[in-house]
Amino acid sequence: MLIAEELLLLALDPAEGSPVNSSRQPLTMTLSGALIAELGLAHGVVVDGKRFHPVGPTPPDPLLAAAHRAVGTVKGRRAADQVRRLDKALGGVWSTVVDRLVEEKVIGRERRRMLLFPVTRHPVLRTDLRDEVVRRAQEAARGSGPLDARTAALLALAGPSRLLEVVAPDRAAHKHAKERIATATAATPVAPVVVRVLREAQAATNAAIGASVAATAGSSSA
Repeated sequence: MLIAEELLLLALDPAEGSPVNSSRQPLTMTLSGALIAELGLAHGVVVDGKRFHPVGPTPPDPLLAAAHRAVGTVKGRRAADQVRRLDKALGGVWSTVVDRLVEEKVIGRERRRMLLFPVTRHPVLRTDLRDEVVRRAQEAARGSGPLDARTAALLALAGPSRLLEVVAPDRAAHKHAKERIATATAATPVAPVVVRVLREAQAATNAAIGASVAATAGSSSA
């Protein structure tokens, strides 16, 4: 399972089938970051100046192959621009990852109407897989030592994805979990390119949320 798929499972309420804690918007950026991080762990992307560049053979996984190609073609002078624009280049990372998990029967797809508006939910069918991802993330958030590289990347992405309450359900543990999220990759032997990916994903997420808040404030005052 890709890190992006694990991150989406972590974000889904297993019964409601919707992202917890209004995490849908930041996941647009962090799922893109997760794909580039996966490429980084496989030595499929490097940092050259201010941008990511694909290297090596095309990955066998179709989604990673598409991300590998797109990283080299999306416009933008900075790595954060590439993270932000990868979503559009791949036709929507959220929907692409969801479609994979639906096809693999890990999650379902239910279309409903709520107050006359169509709503799509994705209840978790393979709760055993989600439970394992949650267990791993929560253990990582509670701990203090090095992590395996994939878990470190997953935990680091949980912060900007607004999933603190998932990885640390006990409020008393929030402070430690925040520190752990911030230092997950620093305490783990992770390739520098992966650390850069995670930093740029957070920057892109913060910028996108800031732009959304500004637009909402502007429309409210108009």
